[in-house]
Amino acid sequence: MTPEELSQKLSELSESLRLDCAEIISETATEYFKGTFRTKSFDGKPWRRTVKKTGSTLVESGNLMNSIRPAEVSEKRVVISAGNEKVPYARVHNEGGVQYVKPHHRTSVKGKRYQVRGYSYKAWQRQFMGYSKELMDIIENRINLYLQSQLE
Repeated sequence: MTPEELSQKLSELSESLRLDCAEIISETATEYFKGTFRTKSFDGKPWRRTVKKTGSTLVESGNLMNSIRPAEVSEKRVVISAGNEKVPYARVHNEGGVQYVKPHHRTSVKGKRYQVRGYSYKAWQRQFMGYSKELMDIIENRINLYLQSQLE
């Protein structure tokens, strides 16, 4: 099912059912997008491997994953977004490209503060959000189960 077909199907329902379905879509998509950090893949395609020796790909502080949230939920539209002032790199990691880092200060292990010059790096695309056939199938199943429970 495509997003357009889902939209057409939902437009035929009552307003309260459409709002409930929008909530189901919002919760399901947010859960799916956050789950990509555990599976290290999106829509069945694994992320490019990293040379990190410790930790997990794209998860150092958890800020990127935790920034995924529903931005708008209405009966006509559901928008899930990622990134905020603490996570300006969300788009670059999702789409790939060059990330610029402003000059800033760091503190050494011994507690001495020093300045880091600005720099840039190429971020490989490791998509964690966007259109996914797998997600659309999950949403379709959950909405069908919900509608069947409402008809009983």
